[in-house]
Amino acid sequence: MRKVYKNIFGEVISKSNAMKLDEYHLYYYEEGSDFIKEIEFINEDSIYNINYFLSDGEDESQVVDYLKEKSDFFDIEKKETDDGFIISTNKLYSLSVDELPLISKTVFKTDDPENFICSQVIDNETQEPQLERTVKCWYTNDENGEKYAAIECSYQEDGKLELAIDKTSDPEHEENWTHYDYDTFQDLQERIATDISYYKTAALLPKEAYQK
Repeated sequence: MRKVYKNIFGEVISKSNAMKLDEYHLYYYEEGSDFIKEIEFINEDSIYNINYFLSDGEDESQVVDYLKEKSDFFDIEKKETDDGFIISTNKLYSLSVDELPLISKTVFKTDDPENFICSQVIDNETQEPQLERTVKCWYTNDENGEKYAAIECSYQEDGKLELAIDKTSDPEHEENWTHYDYDTFQDLQERIATDISYYKTAALLPKEAYQK
């Protein structure tokens, strides 16, 4: 593993300079590549959080045991791609609270890996999504060309849309946003040129992704 020290602003620093700081981050890269394997968040010489990126074929239980030796608080992330989508599964452990992790799945489009379109919390026992804790976002650009979450959606326990908040008319002022629900969703669709049917239910991926 190749180690790289960074300050809290993400700037590369030397090990000796890192040792002088109260807080810094230690990145572990796979040898000969730019793939980040692990990030340790260190404050006053103590690791208070770890992000670990799981590779295909790795034994997750061994990774958990390895991370437990370092910190009580860590996140294991595994990414998969599925026909134009990136699905990131995160298992967030807080061992001082619970031995079981908080599990979530987050979906991004492969051409926009920065902005999530769906986030779901997964039940630890059933491994099924808790649909009422699902959030989806639809993006467009504002008048300055900056991408923003123009429509934010939440859902009921049965997965039907509970509330869609449309910010497109005035992104900066909440009092001018428009609210839609499952029954009025078609009114929202008529305002948007692209097909946004994906946002009517809490399904993790659009129907066409399941069909292929």
